[in-house]
Amino acid sequence: MTKFKACFFVPFYPLIKGGAEYQSKIIAQELAKKGYEIVFISGGHEKEKVSFYDGFKVYELVIDTAIKARFFLYKDFMCRVHKIIKDEAPILIYQRILNTFTFHLSKFAKQQQIPFILHIADNYSVEFSKKLRSSLKRYLFRKILETSPSIICQTDYQISKINEWGYEPMAKIPNMHPEIIDERIERNIKRILWIGNAREVKQLELFLQLPALLKNDKYQFHVIGKLPDNQYGKGLLEKIKSCQNLTYHGSKENTFINSFLQTTGVLVNTSVSEGFSNTFIQAWMCGTPVVALNSDPDGLMTHHNLGIDCQGNFDLLPKAISNIIGNKDFLIQSNKIKQSAICLFSTEVNVFKLIELIKKIKSSNG
Repeated sequence: MTKFKACFFVPFYPLIKGGAEYQSKIIAQELAKKGYEIVFISGGHEKEKVSFYDGFKVYELVIDTAIKARFFLYKDFMCRVHKIIKDEAPILIYQRILNTFTFHLSKFAKQQQIPFILHIADNYSVEFSKKLRSSLKRYLFRKILETSPSIICQTDYQISKINEWGYEPMAKIPNMHPEIIDERIERNIKRILWIGNAREVKQLELFLQLPALLKNDKYQFHVIGKLPDNQYGKGLLEKIKSCQNLTYHGSKENTFINSFLQTTGVLVNTSVSEGFSNTFIQAWMCGTPVVALNSDPDGLMTHHNLGIDCQGNFDLLPKAISNIIGNKDFLIQSNKIKQSAICLFSTEVNVFKLIELIKKIKSSNG
């Protein structure tokens, strides 16, 4: 195919870590293999510079978070972004996270007649309460839709929320992951794992109740992730220290996480809600079932027997964990989970969907 340049407006992984950042990096790597040139515009750094990482040109930008900057919706920052885009002259702009920056970026893309793909990364972005403080969020989203972006969703739920605005997303592409090499590590099905950056919405404190509730079952509990540097994080650390039979590993790279998942019996997710968690896919790619408190994206977990959704009932968590670990056919089911994950979430399958969408956008724009 003819090589062309796209600007990815998203923090660059692993300089800045997060689920959306990781997904964008995966997509960029796959597109690069197909002959695309990807330039990253990455906000959130301590110093501004242009760098080259993993074959990508990365504009590392500082974001002023002062009250004045927030009041004007980061207009000065976005002016710098717009200049970079003009200098790079891409034929496509891709943003993974719907946020305040999208308001300026979508408007600029329309003015410059550059196709703009907005890839929804979580449910919160498309959920709007009727409270007064949500009025700005609703106003900005309405203005973004007026610029006619090409919207990609992760799930049918996200599509339905955007449909409520009378707008039709162009595609549904779930999170994806490269196939994980089977390291043939011995699996300890009594090992129970929680992964995440422990923000309040992740509700790690609920997971920390499980060692006491399941203390008679000889389970081994593990937590991987960063604790916030605030009172909430300090409280979590104290609870972790008081837990028996629990190991806290701190923040770890994906290579460690993938290896660890292959030795684990179940991944537990206690978040208030999830869009489409990367950790779910990583677990399934490793043949590890998931027990979630509040999430079953598109019903895939139930339909493909990938785990159990407790539908918000914390009392069901211990029983769900015991049911999965006590399954006499656990290893057979584990292999089925891995094969299903490869079919559903491989990068090859899902980047192909994105390439087809890009072709459609290009043809409609001449």
